Amino acid sequence: MAFLRNTWYVAAWSGEVGRQCLARKILGEPIMLYRTAAGQPVALLDRCPHRLLPLSKGSIEGDTIECGYHGLTFDSAGRCIRAPGQERIPPGASVRAYPVAEHMGMVWIWPGDPALADRSKLFDQLPQWADARGPKPQWALLEGPLTYVNANYLLLSENLVDPAHVVYVHKRSLGSPAMANIPIDASQQGDALLVSRWTPNAPASPILQRYGKWAGNVDRWQYYWMYPPHIAVVDFGAGPPGMDRSDAGRDAAMRLFTAHFMTPETATTTFYFWFVLRNFAIGDPVLGNDLIEQVTMTFMEDKAILEAIEEAEAEPFVSSRVKLAVDVGSVRLRKAVDRMIAEEEAQQVSGRQRIGIAST
Repeated sequence: MAFLRNTWYVAAWSGEVGRQCLARKILGEPIMLYRTAAGQPVALLDRCPHRLLPLSKGSIEGDTIECGYHGLTFDSAGRCIRAPGQERIPPGASVRAYPVAEHMGMVWIWPGDPALADRSKLFDQLPQWADARGPKPQWALLEGPLTYVNANYLLLSENLVDPAHVVYVHKRSLGSPAMANIPIDASQQGDALLVSRWTPNAPASPILQRYGKWAGNVDRWQYYWMYPPHIAVVDFGAGPPGMDRSDAGRDAAMRLFTAHFMTPETATTTFYFWFVLRNFAIGDPVLGNDLIEQVTMTFMEDKAILEAIEEAEAEPFVSSRVKLAVDVGSVRLRKAVDRMIAEEEAQQVSGRQRIGIAST
């Protein structure tokens, strides 16, 4: 399977990366992460070029990693600086070092061309995250547990531009029958997709009612933002019937954001990083713990569905698949990802051709 490589992917929560080796496979590549003594994250290809022992089986010595088989030692840039038993460092004794950035409480890597790694391309579409870390927060941040999903990352991404599934998959948490026949609005701004729906003057969904405790009906919203190929933000909440639907109006109601970062491990497995932001009960840790449990339960409902689909795709037993009106987000997402990968591959071919011309 082709992946978009010239982009940032979340490799780990910041708290996962320390002075011990962390092994993780990303886009099919084995990667080892650790921190230098100064706290800088490092990402290296998890293979010693001698006998291919994963470097994560070795030990961190100062800012270097020592192979656990014969002691070859590599610095944080992947250069071999010691080969025990000889003075000369063998040619080719180096490992790939990946560009790394620490951002929004996560360690990100750039698996593509290092020369194209650009910190300005890191996801930065949620100012509420910075507010939650500030001195007088109006938002509270909850980091979810790293979730491992036995499904292709695009199945997760599709799920996050699909408000229609909520009625049926999340009956105990986010869904309500009143939403079933309400049309979905879809738009696009550059590569970013927005799929949204309002449910006016209807009972709150179970998870919102749990905290809002409304005596009557509410207006509900769902805004699904997708930043292809692998980052999504869901803006959802509820307020009084007839509420102001603007951004400021939603801020004045009960509002939540869930942010989702899908990092492919392989073509059929995904690391799923996520967090929640809320604008209510800011200083209430008990409610916060309950909310993270509720959201985790919701995502486990998605996980079960998506893993079943991944398994079924290996043996579809269906000659063709129908499309529904609710698939508008999925169709746009797949087209955007296909285009982005095709453009990247075309640039790589063009670059190789230029190098070939220059060398002749």
